[in-house]
Amino acid sequence: MKSVALILIDPQVGFCSPLGSLGLLHGADELREIEAVVPKIRQALSESARRHLVLSEYSVGQFTEGDVEHPLSNLCVPKINDDCRVIEQLAAQSYSSSTVKHEQSAIASADFCLEIEHDLKVGIKCFVLAGFLFEHCVQSTAVDLFAKLLKEGVEVVIARDLVASRSKKYLDGTVNSVFNKLAGQGLKISNWQSIHP
Repeated sequence: MKSVALILIDPQVGFCSPLGSLGLLHGADELREIEAVVPKIRQALSESARRHLVLSEYSVGQFTEGDVEHPLSNLCVPKINDDCRVIEQLAAQSYSSSTVKHEQSAIASADFCLEIEHDLKVGIKCFVLAGFLFEHCVQSTAVDLFAKLLKEGVEVVIARDLVASRSKKYLDGTVNSVFNKLAGQGLKISNWQSIHP
């Protein structure tokens, strides 16, 4: 497994806890798929030699078109609430790096890109994406990372069993649609145990 790096995106209170902005707006039931994936991520982290943590810090109203009264206007805004904190189940893990992004895609973070370049130099051949929310930050990062590494001879894989979103996004077909779209763009989608037998 020395040639594999696991990239964990946004395991934060704002996205994953009933007490975060997303949970307070949509209710705890909407986080069931997310909560079910967390123990699987913890296990995968324990099996990975290279583990990258990517966190979000946004500005007020960044995803509400500037509407500061919207319930999600303070989503992962530092020092306003607990949204930016890593959820307890994954906070104690040891990570090879921890970087902060201010956009949906981690590729927008120069520090994250430096970590990827370092991984290439030490022989990483496969980058596996895990985390939340699948159809937003995970998708954006996967697409951009795939484009960035297209000529490097390495794989970018989305671990189907290590990503999740709100329950509604499964029921309305969004999650399945995004998986199909990403596969159509050439991204590899696989379960963790297939990547790490």
